[in-house]
Amino acid sequence: MIESLHISGFRVFGHITLPRLGRMNLFVGENNSGKSCLLEAVNLYAGMAPVTDILQTAAGRSADRPRSWDPVSLTEEGTSLRHPVFDLFHRAGPLGPKGPILIGTTEDPKPLRVELRLHRTVVDEEGRERYIPALLGDVTSEPAELALPVYRGDRQVGLVTRYSRPLRGYTPDLGKMLSEDARTVAFLPASGFADEEAASMWDALVQGPGQKLVLDWLRMLDPRVEDLDYVAGRLRARLALLKVEGEGRLPLRSMGDGLTKLFHIALAAASAPQGVLLIDEFENGLHWSVQEKLWKALARAARDFNVQVFSTTHSRDCIESFAAAAKDAGPDGASIYRLERKGDDVIATDLPLLNVDAAMREHQEVR
Repeated sequence: MIESLHISGFRVFGHITLPRLGRMNLFVGENNSGKSCLLEAVNLYAGMAPVTDILQTAAGRSADRPRSWDPVSLTEEGTSLRHPVFDLFHRAGPLGPKGPILIGTTEDPKPLRVELRLHRTVVDEEGRERYIPALLGDVTSEPAELALPVYRGDRQVGLVTRYSRPLRGYTPDLGKMLSEDARTVAFLPASGFADEEAASMWDALVQGPGQKLVLDWLRMLDPRVEDLDYVAGRLRARLALLKVEGEGRLPLRSMGDGLTKLFHIALAAASAPQGVLLIDEFENGLHWSVQEKLWKALARAARDFNVQVFSTTHSRDCIESFAAAAKDAGPDGASIYRLERKGDDVIATDLPLLNVDAAMREHQEVR
């Protein structure tokens, strides 16, 4: 389990430390306080594919898929900073960021480190382009461009280039590449899963207890739910149908946003055994009256599947229901952090679970 977290040089975070994390963790704060950025940082740190995760994280804030960026010569610094991958760095200006991205536990000897460095590009005997870090003071006629080497501690595990390809000659060895906290990660965005992604996740649960968990959770909102299946819809899309007692089969999305959100949370929880579950804006689509019941169910599932949960919210109702359910997190406990912008940085305040309402009044309204 990730027991603490320190982040520097990433997105809105110059430096931020969360000294105590539990099995269940909730981040609260105003818009643009860094809640979603915190989930992205956990995703990068805990994930198993650093190059892919970096590209997907960069693309998540852009309307387009990751595209290649223009080469940058020694006389054209800054041209590539328009590409969304460079927005991952804290306060990256025309000459680049002030330092690398660092994400790890507070005493992690092998944190995730992402740098932005100028590389010489050379063509080998087989006609393939290779990237060689340019040293300070290098004078060469070879072209040069920016690339992002990725490290676990001192070991390079990837290289993000304008071709979006992994480090040449690198053979994945999970035992060496990953920190001990690297696990399967399920990331539920505020908008929910796309239909095809949800269908694939449902299919993957067929051989285990995951589908039963999902159906049990759906019955928390509607006890008439008997089963769920996917069928072919128009334009090859797959449609989720619920079998409902007395009404036959109905499209899941016709049953309301709450049931769809519950379905997606349950899918994500069951898809990350021994791993990490990230939920952005937990309360979206959920009535306040069901949130405490859902938090308690999620805490039990987190224990049963050995999942660590990180979530964000804008809602005081969500905070109160989380605090009420925190005792179900078990001996690994729970935590609530409030994030606040202070100038150009963000600070995190650990709120006491036993008197969270008073703590929230002291730190003013969440929304």
